[in-house]
Amino acid sequence: MLLDLYWRESQGLKTSLTSLWLASKASEMTGRRCLAVMEEQNIVERMPDPSDGRRVNVRFTSEGRKKMDACFSALLLGYAETCRDCACSCNDGPTSQDCKPLE
Repeated sequence: MLLDLYWRESQGLKTSLTSLWLASKASEMTGRRCLAVMEEQNIVERMPDPSDGRRVNVRFTSEGRKKMDACFSALLLGYAETCRDCACSCNDGPTSQDCKPLE
């Protein structure tokens, strides 16, 4: 659910509650429970869709967006370190001075 919401927001798309749980393949009840937990943790918030009074949209709070950005930054840094370590262990990899810990 978080990944789908993150991607959709990065594309400038609104995400309805229904769309969110359908993308996660969760049942409606499971989706609502997960959403309630994310709301309690101040990760996401619900708001009415101004164009359709029956629809509820979901978006990240500013705190939730910061947490997701930090998560992806950590994942990308870890991936870069893993790739670098792998290259350094190869015989024809970078020189030993290139194989220092990343900062």
